[in-house]
Amino acid sequence: MTYFSIWPFFLIMAFLLCILSFPYFSKIKANAFGVNHVQTIDGLRGFLAYGVVFSHGQNFHTLLETGQWAGSPNPFYNMFGTIAVRLFFMVTAYLFWSKLLSSQERMKWPSFYIKRFCRIAPVYWFACFCVFIIVMIETHWTLQVSWIAFCKQIGAWLALGVLPLPDINNYMMSSMILLGVVWTLQYEWLFYGLLPFVSWFAQSKKRALYFIVYAIVVISITAFFTHAYPIFSQILAVLFIFLMGMLCATLQQYLKKIPLSPIIQSFIVLSILIAIFVFVPGGVYFSTILFAIIFFFIISGCSIFGLLTLPASQRMGEVSYGIYLLQGIVFYWVYSVQFIRHYVLQGSIEFWCVMTLITSLILFLAIFVHILIEKPGIQLGCILSHLWDRKKLAFNQKL
Repeated sequence: MTYFSIWPFFLIMAFLLCILSFPYFSKIKANAFGVNHVQTIDGLRGFLAYGVVFSHGQNFHTLLETGQWAGSPNPFYNMFGTIAVRLFFMVTAYLFWSKLLSSQERMKWPSFYIKRFCRIAPVYWFACFCVFIIVMIETHWTLQVSWIAFCKQIGAWLALGVLPLPDINNYMMSSMILLGVVWTLQYEWLFYGLLPFVSWFAQSKKRALYFIVYAIVVISITAFFTHAYPIFSQILAVLFIFLMGMLCATLQQYLKKIPLSPIIQSFIVLSILIAIFVFVPGGVYFSTILFAIIFFFIISGCSIFGLLTLPASQRMGEVSYGIYLLQGIVFYWVYSVQFIRHYVLQGSIEFWCVMTLITSLILFLAIFVHILIEKPGIQLGCILSHLWDRKKLAFNQKL
């Protein structure tokens, strides 16, 4: 076994699933909360979140060993992190585009944004609070900048990932306390912002298919001629990923069920996954298409030999937002202990023991935050959106 071996990942994930199998965690139940509920997607989310966690775990080892934040020599972990982020984007696009396609009435956009805000903000603000505490401890509770600058920094952090995250109180690389994962929220909000402008196309599945195919072609051609501009290229790449999730949702309107047995579907998905990890296909767009094929099988009911429909997998998926967003805080606190920093470099067994500790702590923190913060926030969003709809209806009736 080495620092970069693959099998410890599967062993640790099995351990985490065993923990979640205890009856005590049966209180963690998947809830649709007004969004299309797909059991296999619920089971997928947890594995995606931990894919990012293990990728960052490899980064931390490289940082401790070489002083540089770099990827793993094993492409498995680098590719896993890439797959996880792209599939997360596809999940977002699929769920909300499916909702538009299946909606029999006009989308209530104020209610939609209220629910999204209450879904994202509470856990995100908790993460920000943890970052603020860490930064102030590291800066000895002494203000290093003016009050105005400090308030502006705090305000930028509280903007739910919409604004760039500045260093807080002159603490360098403050955003790395969360391991930079907040960047994905910028694109989530971009997608939510674009939805009202393209919702007209979702009124007909034929119209939706034409629109998505046209958009995919335009983005692909534009990306070919603008690859020299990194920021613009990244925006186009993420939009392409969203479109692939929307395409999967639209194609599902035509093909409700794949005419293959669950075992054959699982073998196909597993074969594509192995091919991706072995051959590591280059190019964002080609690899995204491969990921989309896998994703289409999963939304069509492929559970990968029952793995995604296990109760433990469902529970892990339900707390995946916390796993993804709060992982950096656990990494920070664990590796802030000097003994542990030295311990992980003594050998691969020591490293994987620490990774087991970190992944377990991340899980327990995510469960804690889910029960006390995330779930009440989602319920609050449902209540507020319902109140908004009632007040709007009453106002319209008066008119």
